[in-house]
Amino acid sequence: MFTDRSDAARHLVAALHRREVESEAVVAIAPAGIPVGTVVADELEVTMDVLVAQRIRAPDHPELTIGAVAPGGFSWINSPMMRFLDVNWEYVQEAKTHAADAVETRAVDYGEQWGPLDVAGKRVLLLDDGIPTGAAMRVAVQRLRKAGADSVVAAAPVAPPDVLAEVRRWTDEVVVPLQPSAFQSTSDYYEEFGRVTDEEATTLSALAGERTA
Repeated sequence: MFTDRSDAARHLVAALHRREVESEAVVAIAPAGIPVGTVVADELEVTMDVLVAQRIRAPDHPELTIGAVAPGGFSWINSPMMRFLDVNWEYVQEAKTHAADAVETRAVDYGEQWGPLDVAGKRVLLLDDGIPTGAAMRVAVQRLRKAGADSVVAAAPVAPPDVLAEVRRWTDEVVVPLQPSAFQSTSDYYEEFGRVTDEEATTLSALAGERTA
């Protein structure tokens, strides 16, 4: 159990040191990954960039993610979950289109460039505050690979082992200090887990940029 995202980030930094993970850039998934990313980037003394991902929620189960979209046309749909929840394809297509429009708008708000992120040839540490389904991580990894990242390490304070088994298939390494088998929700492992708004996240990322400069 973590006190808040800053406390969780410090536990994550300790795990990264134990694994001797080296990175040349931290990329935080907005918005909730940014409070974690700023602490990790400061501790590792590397720059932090932001990658916006828009999750696609199940129609009758908004707490469940069935896919995600990232700027530039990157998307992923969890087909097994979609079939399990009996979600029709028309809903998914409509939700995907809406998410694609929303994520491009949000990317501009965060100052994310229309072109590739500045990760070409770099060892990238991709962060979020948890990996409940892997959907956001998956589209983020797609975008980083397309942008030329030399390697991608997925990291978060908490995630379920079955999801991490899948994440390991499309990343170079995974670092998650807390891996509860009875995982239900990321918020269960934080004493304080308030919603991070885009406004709060952009302020944090701007401050992180000023400290780096």
